[in-house]
Amino acid sequence: MRKLFLCCLPLFACATTTTSVPTSAPAGASTLHRVQRVQVAEGVELELLDFGGQGPALVFLTGQGNTGHVFDDFAPEFTSAYHVYSVTRRGYGSSSWPERGYDTVTLSTDVVRVLDSQGIAKAVLVGHSRAGEEITWVATHHPERVEKVLFLDIQTKGDLAAELMKEAPQPPPREPNPADLASRATVAAAIARGVGGPLPEHEIDELFEFDPKTGRCLRDRQRPDAEDQVGKSALKVDFAAIRAPVLYIHTGERVPERAEGYNGFAQLTPAQQAKVREMIPKAVQRVAEVRSMPGWRIVQLERAEHYVWITNRDDVLREMKAFLGM
Repeated sequence: MRKLFLCCLPLFACATTTTSVPTSAPAGASTLHRVQRVQVAEGVELELLDFGGQGPALVFLTGQGNTGHVFDDFAPEFTSAYHVYSVTRRGYGSSSWPERGYDTVTLSTDVVRVLDSQGIAKAVLVGHSRAGEEITWVATHHPERVEKVLFLDIQTKGDLAAELMKEAPQPPPREPNPADLASRATVAAAIARGVGGPLPEHEIDELFEFDPKTGRCLRDRQRPDAEDQVGKSALKVDFAAIRAPVLYIHTGERVPERAEGYNGFAQLTPAQQAKVREMIPKAVQRVAEVRSMPGWRIVQLERAEHYVWITNRDDVLREMKAFLGM
């Protein structure tokens, strides 16, 4: 996992995965939910977490690199008024790791097929980071399936990042501190420092594989090229075309306004540096447009980080429940 300019991803990596199929997570998953496997295409199944609850469907979609378990400690807050689910994207955790299908349209169609599998005619969709593009695609191409939209510090410029990634490749990710790989506890602590708070217990087991004898972190539980495929295949989505009511919670993080702020800028060729300079104003403009979208409920949180429901739990709960009428 790596942090890319224009694209927020998890901040910690264990090692490069060498397998092309998901390894089994350890037994002892959370009893907070029922785990299902939903077929969304031939040979492709997604992990669906069913938290139960009463009322219409509310579906959490994760940012890139996470699994549905990242909401284990948060999703149950809504079961008094909704039937709550969470989905693990293809290529990650216990979902299938197919060779293809990481473009915006396919990932978004996966969401629709998950709804179909549960007989959900219409749902509230809640998305973090990269899921913003998938939710927007569903909300604009299948508006009859979306009751409300809740965005948690979403990615708004993935298509711009995709264009840039094809011309100006990122430098290799920073190697983790070997001490952080020593055990499950050290991995969890390192992630908590990067994210701004602890991830749910079972999310750690879904993200990484550990040596059963030594406890040391061995590898990420994701398809090795999933992030690269998703990043380079992102399409532009039309946020302004969403018809459903929208709550957009964000941190106010700014896009670098100078090309020199791009990660690894000095190592790029002159042509690549020119591409970065071309993309910077577009990224700044896109962020400004989405953060001033008319008709949306837009909330900027102070002293928040990307995983807003972890760093600012009470604020996010208050805003979400008010928007949902709970």
